[in-house]
Amino acid sequence: MNPGIPTDHITPYDRMALDEGTLLTLLAAPQRHAGLVEYFGERLHGELVKLARATLRKPPRGSRVYVLPGIMGSQLGLIRGERRPNDILWLDPIDFQLGRMTELRLAEGSRLLALGAMSYTYLKLTLSLRKAGFDAVLLDYDWRRDIASLGRTLAGRISADGKQDVGLVGHSMGGLVARAALMHPAGSQVTRLVMLGTPNSGSLGAIQAVRGTYSVVRKLAMLDLRHDAEFLASEVFSTFPGLYELLPTQGLAGVDLFDPATWPTQGPRPVPGMLRAAAGLTGRLAAADRRFHVVVGCNRPTATRVARRDDDFEYEYSLRGDGTVPIGLAQLEGAHHRYVDCNHSDLPLDDRVIAGTIDLLAEGKTRRFAAAPRIRGGTRVRVRDAELRREYLGKVDWSHMTPAERREFLDTLNEPPRRTQPRTAAPRRASKASKARKPAKRARRGR
Repeated sequence: MNPGIPTDHITPYDRMALDEGTLLTLLAAPQRHAGLVEYFGERLHGELVKLARATLRKPPRGSRVYVLPGIMGSQLGLIRGERRPNDILWLDPIDFQLGRMTELRLAEGSRLLALGAMSYTYLKLTLSLRKAGFDAVLLDYDWRRDIASLGRTLAGRISADGKQDVGLVGHSMGGLVARAALMHPAGSQVTRLVMLGTPNSGSLGAIQAVRGTYSVVRKLAMLDLRHDAEFLASEVFSTFPGLYELLPTQGLAGVDLFDPATWPTQGPRPVPGMLRAAAGLTGRLAAADRRFHVVVGCNRPTATRVARRDDDFEYEYSLRGDGTVPIGLAQLEGAHHRYVDCNHSDLPLDDRVIAGTIDLLAEGKTRRFAAAPRIRGGTRVRVRDAELRREYLGKVDWSHMTPAERREFLDTLNEPPRRTQPRTAAPRRASKASKARKPAKRARRGR
């Protein structure tokens, strides 16, 4: 705990961290819940109301499907008890303004627990699966921890539930957790694995998170009135084993990221012992077989290569990725691949992706995606960490932002800086999920 920082105040984000049963009851109620409308936004709230009413009327009786969020996709916090709302730390912007982000540091004796998946991102997918007849269960996990231990926990859950013909849907890091679970005997109960934007060979965003230049780290630092991005990278994010395991193993131009000497001396650096522990992740994950289906996003500005230039890292951005995971790092030898024009964060929300996921779980095939990536082109852009450190500076005052401004800020946490946009790329159409979540331009802050 941080001395002098209140931990017993109850914020609106604590009150909105409802258990699934309560949340679905409120969504299905005849009268709209104003807090939920503000939290989800008008469009997504309307979709969830219809899905909640449909699934509560007709409980699913099909095969079990576990939905696994990506990194940062589960809430972390403390249990208060005594009928008080739990203390949600991740993701509570009000707590972050007070400097409590430092409590996310993973150290011996850490008391933070996973307290439910981010319903904003994953409830629509889960309820859509139920509406399609699947017995879908949305799981959470402490994404700071190493992937092998998270997979072991998932395997234990599958074994304890005793269901056969199990399906797994993993978004981003969730796909790696699923692969780790398949290393255990319970993996024989799994008949389908659908991975949405999973970094099977890592993501260059993990390098930037350790370096304090990743958009998420920099934008969260704008909320923190006490600390900057470099401090948070060095003292908080660099303590997460799960983040180190997402370091890429391809597209490195001779760079060995698991060698501490490779990293620039200027700016935040990784912990050498954690680099060593993270190396060799592939050997801790199940190899692909006929059960594996990889859905790959493309045509979004994505860091696809990295090289050491002077005493800095330089990244090459192109449209060969979903904005977070390059196509080449999502692909997995032995798996079935499909390609979709969609950004990383929208994959669990996009109507076409959800429909295609249902097809894959039910039939093992779908016509909703392309069989090969269709990249629009665009000039490749090279950007160094030093340039990225000039992005997203200053602080934002959360208390004086409108609901639309707050929603926009959170929705674009993972959005790459404008300077990384390939300059000759054709303009893209926003996905339905993006359109549903995008407020008026005047509401933009921190850009």
